[in-house]
Amino acid sequence: MQIKEIIEATNGQLLSGDMEYDVNGFTQDTRKIESGNMYIPLVGENADGHQYIAQAFNLGASSIITAHKVHYPDKNVILVKDTLQAMSDMAKYLRMHRQVKVVGITGSVGKTSTKDMIYSVVSTKYKTLKTLGNYNNHIGLPLTILRLQNEEVMILEMGMNHLGEIEHLTQIALPDVAAITNIGTAHIGELGSREKILQAKMEIVNGLKSDGTLVINDDNDMLHTVNAENYHMIRVGQNEDCDLKAIDVELRLEDSYFDIDYQGQRYHVHVPVSGEHFVYNALIAIAIGLSLDIDMNLCIAGVEHFELTKNRMDMIELKDNIKVIDGTYNANLDSMKSSLAVLAQYPKRKIAVLADMLELGEYEQALHEEVGSYVVEKNIDELLCVGEASCYIVEKAQSLGLKNAYHFEDNQALMTYLDEMLEPEDTILIKGSNGMHLKEVVEHLKERV
Repeated sequence: MQIKEIIEATNGQLLSGDMEYDVNGFTQDTRKIESGNMYIPLVGENADGHQYIAQAFNLGASSIITAHKVHYPDKNVILVKDTLQAMSDMAKYLRMHRQVKVVGITGSVGKTSTKDMIYSVVSTKYKTLKTLGNYNNHIGLPLTILRLQNEEVMILEMGMNHLGEIEHLTQIALPDVAAITNIGTAHIGELGSREKILQAKMEIVNGLKSDGTLVINDDNDMLHTVNAENYHMIRVGQNEDCDLKAIDVELRLEDSYFDIDYQGQRYHVHVPVSGEHFVYNALIAIAIGLSLDIDMNLCIAGVEHFELTKNRMDMIELKDNIKVIDGTYNANLDSMKSSLAVLAQYPKRKIAVLADMLELGEYEQALHEEVGSYVVEKNIDELLCVGEASCYIVEKAQSLGLKNAYHFEDNQALMTYLDEMLEPEDTILIKGSNGMHLKEVVEHLKERV
């Protein structure tokens, strides 16, 4: 992106530098600066990035935008009113002035794994850029777009905690295709109801191109109520009325299979991970691939070869054939149930290590109790919980007859118990919100290898 384009995008003022200079990358983090990059000093709660401008130049940055007048006559320096807004403006400008298709994806759970599967499908035909990690907010999404080089498709994940946040992101991304994985209970503490969560997720269509496509999981009760207005809609799922329907679904320990009847021909799909939720992810990915004129057989090949982002249900093999399912990245009701359903398929002793689901507000007790009920429903052999709210999981499971249900004061007490009770061929699910730090339990168990 040239300096003159950045000035046009931000309505900025060139204090010094070369209008024709082509910036080769953007970052707000001085630790990630490479030679020729533009440093974007953001103002946070605890630090002001403007304090690190000199450091950024010393590390090889060629350019900056800045909300304060600074004097670096041999560098490209652009004065803007607000660096965060300018970063968004730059990203939107780049999106609008490059020949690239944009896929936007949101949902209560499964955004990242669906994004990974979409990437695997789309990259069978196109050069593709995708959101890395959890760069799905007002900072991460613009930075992802600013990584664009010569890719033909961008796959952008959009997260939110409140109403209006996806509205902001979709107006930057302006997707050609949008997808909503599901409407669950994540952030219900802030938003107050699943209806409000649906409203927040549906903001994604406000930036959708006029001839754009919305892909939804029609089996989700809330999304089933959505009707298309000014865009094309593709409904996927196992319901009769779905445009892309999975039939003869077979869930195995390590993978899944299903068929699709499409345009009078039956196709067989192999998903290289287990769980019904990955069947829905695959359907969404295939629907998006088809909407981008990718042949069905290529779409299916893309699904078969997709790789899951780390910590999204990683399987770790310990000694004595003990298996650990690492789901420590985050947790809400839907992902808890999906993970427990995967655990339930294993033949030997099944142990669920669960911690609190955060940000549930007044729904905290009811949703944790629902997890406890599901643990019993899926015939999990042993339940081990840590965290204040997870007491409700244990109490509910005990009330329904699960004797081996225990609550622990902290992770250390939990790890001590695990060391004593693990047996050969056990399968352990470790799942909780990221703030509960269950990753340290996983790392402790890995030392057994």
